[in-house]
This record gives sequence, C-alpha cells and structure tokens, in this order.
Amino acid sequence: MNEFSLSNLNEIKEAYDHDGFVIVRDVLDTDLVSELDRHIDWLIEHHPDLRPERLGHWLIAEDPFWIRFISDQRLLDVASTLIGPNIAFFAADYIAKPPRDGQAVSWHQDANYWGLEPMEVITVWFAVSQSTCENGCVRVIPGSHRLGPVDHRSQTDTVNLLNSEVDPAVVDERQAVDV
Repeated sequence: MNEFSLSNLNEIKEAYDHDGFVIVRDVLDTDLVSELDRHIDWLIEHHPDLRPERLGHWLIAEDPFWIRFISDQRLLDVASTLIGPNIAFFAADYIAKPPRDGQAVSWHQDANYWGLEPMEVITVWFAVSQSTCENGCVRVIPGSHRLGPVDHRSQTDTVNLLNSEVDPAVVDERQAVDV
C-alpha cells in the first residue's frame, strides 16, 4: 500500500499520480489530533439536532480551530506536493460516524459533488479514531482516477450519507484497498 512519512515528498507525489491516493502517516502530532477529537465532541455536543455525519462546511468554515488546523504547515506541505503551491480551502466536513449507527457512504468520486472546472483538487482525510475493516474504514480503488468523472445515480433506497453513488456495476470491489 502507498504509505509514506512526511520525509518522502517526491515518492508521495509519484504514488499519488499513479494510484490517485496516498497515505501519509504521522503528519500531525498526537496533541493536535487529540485536540481535533475533543473539538469534534464539542461540535456534536453543541449541535444535538444534527447527526454527527452532518457537521458540514457551513458549520466549520469560520471555526477558528478548523482554520488553524487546516493551516498547519505540515498539511500544507503535503497538499502543495500533490497539487502545487496555489492552495485554497474549498470545503470541509466532519464525518463522525457513531458505532452501530453511522450512515453508510456508498462508492463515489468526491469530485461529483464539487462542480469545479478544472478539477484540480484533493481530498485530505483524517481518521481521528481507529479506522478498520470491522468498523467501516474508507476504501479506495487504486487507479480509478484515470477513469475520469463517472456518472452517479440517486441512491435513496438505503440510508446513504451522500444520497447518490457510482453505479455498482462500474465498481470492482476486488480491487479496493482499505485505508
């Protein structure tokens, strides 16, 4: 799997270009990750009317903690390695999925929801708590970015956080990698 440390920036870029994703471990120190975890708990506590998966951009875009978090130089170093120095914060979501109650996220391409042209963006994803196959980790399909945009269809038959998905016939789950 494409797992790197922050000291391998050139290798990170090569792996990202090839597979469409890369895992960079231990970018942030444990104190900042713990602070992020506490902040998510604070948001959940202060917004009991929202499901934890729905703590969206509208709620955190002006949040001083979030702005400090995404401005961390270590994150910016990784992002600029992948897409260059012109970095803009476009959107953010906390997807806090409670045990045995979290909403599923179907197969999708993040770009489907953004409507940007050109699509020169990245998603930065953090697991604040342990992310495993058993508890529903993120899964990716290496190289699927080379397909370009894939049509999504409405998906309201089951509880699905995004309400749409890539047609399952297009997805070969045997190629999926657990992150």
